[in-house]
This record gives sequence, C-alpha cells and structure tokens, in this order.
Amino acid sequence: MSVAKRLGDWFDRRTGWRGMRAEAVAGLAKPVPPRVGWGFTLGSTALGLLFLQVATGVALALHYQPTPEAAHGSVARIMDEVRLGWVVRGMHVWGAHALVALVLAHAAKVFVTGGHKRPRELTWILGAGVMFVMLGLAFTGHLLPWTDQSYWGAVVGVEQTRIVPVVGPPTATLLLGGETVAAPTLTRFYVLHLLILPAILAKLLFLHLWLVRRHGVSPAESADEEDARGHAALCAGGEPYAPNHMLREAIAVAVAAAAVLTAAALWPQELGPRAGASTPEGVRPEWYFLAVYQYLKYWPSQLLGLPGETIGICLLSAALGAFVFLPFLDRSPERRPARRRVALVAGALAVLLWGTLTALGAVSDRSIPAFGKTWTFDTWGRPR
Repeated sequence: MSVAKRLGDWFDRRTGWRGMRAEAVAGLAKPVPPRVGWGFTLGSTALGLLFLQVATGVALALHYQPTPEAAHGSVARIMDEVRLGWVVRGMHVWGAHALVALVLAHAAKVFVTGGHKRPRELTWILGAGVMFVMLGLAFTGHLLPWTDQSYWGAVVGVEQTRIVPVVGPPTATLLLGGETVAAPTLTRFYVLHLLILPAILAKLLFLHLWLVRRHGVSPAESADEEDARGHAALCAGGEPYAPNHMLREAIAVAVAAAAVLTAAALWPQELGPRAGASTPEGVRPEWYFLAVYQYLKYWPSQLLGLPGETIGICLLSAALGAFVFLPFLDRSPERRPARRRVALVAGALAVLLWGTLTALGAVSDRSIPAFGKTWTFDTWGRPR
C-alpha cells in the first residue's frame, strides 16, 4: 500500500472525507428543473462578486488607516502610490454597486418564479437577511474614505436611523459613539464593515446555501404538486447541474467580474475632498437608499399628534416586515406567473413605487440640463 493511500485512509477514518466527496459528486450530477436557464444564475453571480469584494477589500485594508486624520490620506496613497491601487479601489466600489443590484434582481426573480413558496420559506427569510447585511456593508463602507460626501452621507443615514421609534435613538448613539460623526464613528463603522457584518453575512449565507442545496431549485409546478410527487420527479428530464448549469454560472460570474473591471478602468472612482466643517451641496445617499431618503421628505412635521417621519418609518418597517415574511403572506401554492397575477401586479407596483422614489431622490434639489434647457427640481423632485 502506497504512502498516499495510507495517508488517505488515515484522514478518511477521522473525517469521512471520501463519503463527503462522493456525496458532493452525486449532488453535482443531479438534474435541475427543466425551466432553469440564465435567469437562475443571478444568485451564483452575486456570490462570485461577493468573493471579489472580499479579495479587493482585503487588499485595501492592508493600506487603509481608520482614523479621521489618516483615512483620507491613506485612500489617496492607495490610488496614487500603490501599484494598481486605483483599479482595486474602483473594482471594490463598482463591485459593491453591482452586488447590490444583483441581489435585488435575484430577489425579484425568486418572487416572480415563486421560489419563496413552501418548503423554501426559510430560504427566502435567510436570503432577505443576507440582502439587509449587504446593504449594511455598503452603508458602513461608504464612510471609510472620510470625504465630504461620505461624512455627510453618514450623518444623513444615522439621523434617519434615529427616527425609528424605541430602538432608533440607542442604535444611532451606538453607531456614532457620541453625539456626532467623529473618530469613534469611523472606528465603529470600520469594525462593522471589516469584522462584525462579514461574520453575520457568512453565517446567514451558509444557512441560505445549505437550504438551497437541501431543497433544490424550485420547479415550475405548484407547491402542492411538489409535495405530492417529490422534487426529484419534477426535475426528471432536466439537465444535470454539472457541467451544464454550472458552466452557465461560471460564464455569468466571469462576465460580471469583467464588467466590474471594465467599469473600474474606464470610469475611475475619484476621491473627493477630505471631510471638513462645511456641508457640500447635493448630499444624498447612494442609489439603493435614495427611495427611503425621498420617501421621508413627503411626511409633514406633525400628523395625528405624532412626528410625521416617525409614522413614515413605522409604515416602512411594516413594508419591510411584509417583504421578509412574504412566504407566509403569499400563501397560494401556485408558482407559475400566469396563475399569480394579483401577487405579480402587487410586486410590480411596489417596484414601480421604489423606482419612482429613487428617480425623484436623484433629481431633487438639483439643476439638470436636458432637452436644450436647464431643469431645476425642488426637494420633492418637482420641476420648478
């Protein structure tokens, strides 16, 4: 018996790795539902970009200094002195935008195809948790360059957090480490961005992927039919996951990574001026928070004896709760879009509202040249 064979036997007796390998190979050979195509690569593409974010984030962390005095200068040195540092930072910034967009698109695809229905309720809830943690990572990372825009963006975000009844004020104080955005805030955002949120994300993502593997990709048939016939029977006639769908996923990840690299090279991320005492014009959050930012503007200062923004936050919290627990609200067993018109119309209206608020938030308090004239918009997004 060779040394390699004896060593392999030794490890197998202690870890059972041969059995795990055989199980993994068998799982890769299992067929996926016949409807699975390119639209089902969004989740794996997001996962691929997440790994890219980790790699570029580690590279940036090697040179970053999380203090108000040194943060801006350290990012400037990354871009100007570190070899290809400007590309790495550009990939990290553009990758964050792409990752958020992919996660939102993945959630929309799962809803449209009925992938949140039983027995995948917990898969959806964990996926929603993954999305919220990724938004938290985007928010905390935005402050780290310590520019005027990032500083005041953090001020706006924390002040909106303070509006939330009961838990808002202590959460805002915990994030700030004081009364205003200062050195303790930067330290806390850095720790959240580098350690705490990634640890939470890793656990949620592991559980989410474990449930995806356990239940498989949702078929087109109803939940009742899946219960009656079984998932394996509904996948009969579908192509095996490997190499067919795995190749699609690999191509999608490669295209997304190439797009991020191209964006970083063609549209480099500029580093704005260091955070100072003055408030720059046009401070607004990133696009994925614009809808909330604009939505809160429409609430009066007082409504029914309560602060209007507090009522708005409560309604928004209820909407987010409905999103998280959607599988228990959308109880129809049907998955085919043609049999779920009411749910899809409601979802389309929600997306339309979100998109409209995002667009209004993007143009509010701005002057934009278009169609041969300059359009000036007020704080509600109305042209003057």
